[in-house]
Amino acid sequence: MSITVLKAGLQTTLQGAPYTGHRHLGMPAAGAADCLSLALANFLVAKSFGESAIEIALTDASFRFNEPCSLAVVGAAEYLRINGDEQPLHRTLEIKAGDRIDIGPSRPGCRTYLAISAAIHAESLLGGRSTYLAARLGGFQGRALGNGDVITFSPDSPETAGERITPEHLRPHFSYDHVLRITPGPETDQISESLLDNLCLAPYIAGGRANRMGIALEGTALSASESADMPSAAVFPGTIQLPPSGQPYLLGPDAQTTGGYPRIAQVIRADRHLIGQLATGSRIRFVRTTPEKAMDIYREKLSLLSPWLGRIKLW
Repeated sequence: MSITVLKAGLQTTLQGAPYTGHRHLGMPAAGAADCLSLALANFLVAKSFGESAIEIALTDASFRFNEPCSLAVVGAAEYLRINGDEQPLHRTLEIKAGDRIDIGPSRPGCRTYLAISAAIHAESLLGGRSTYLAARLGGFQGRALGNGDVITFSPDSPETAGERITPEHLRPHFSYDHVLRITPGPETDQISESLLDNLCLAPYIAGGRANRMGIALEGTALSASESADMPSAAVFPGTIQLPPSGQPYLLGPDAQTTGGYPRIAQVIRADRHLIGQLATGSRIRFVRTTPEKAMDIYREKLSLLSPWLGRIKLW
């Protein structure tokens, strides 16, 4: 049972749930950059929210299914075509052996998820199956997919979802304008009491120096006079660091486990999936909130999603 990659695109990987409980070993979280889109895609094919799927970044990609199964596509893709015919995103679709799937580039946004009803075979380690590219671990041989690669999967489950369609009010809106809510970081007040106010004063732009580890932000430089001599400390996806240049750096899903620049803010858990959709040139406005309010926002988001998706986690 297999899928042949006809056109891999810029960076197409197998991603699912993050690696947890191993940061003391230097192992980053990795996993799907946009966990909400992954969860929505997996639900449409009757799979758990963290199961492995195909994550496609920025450019178009094409696949041939060598056996029948169900699939769903969720994310920023401009189009989905099966054998040249336009098909909707956010819907369960039945695929026959030999069918060709073409997924368009991400416009706007950055990533799209292709989920299938069968279990994708991915390399397992430390209790996870996601691809961590920097160390060539997990997923498909620890690397991005290439043209001609064959992804194997188990026979389809006898329990199928039937046709499911994501309700309109639960479909993420993709744009080049984003609002990310933040809480103060451990070093915020050590640099300047007005640091977060200045960070939230004007939009920043996602710069061209970007990958799954993080995104260099371009905009008003912040005071960085004390940012050069800090000992390394724990960092996480969503941490905003302040290098000596004064231009903030936003960490992504493959973020290192420690860093030596001041941690001036942390994107709240409810908004971190949006980091996976930040394309170069995206405009980002930061909005300050409190840790207590951040927990309320996360609970509210889960209560909105749970009637459709059941019990899930966002990471």
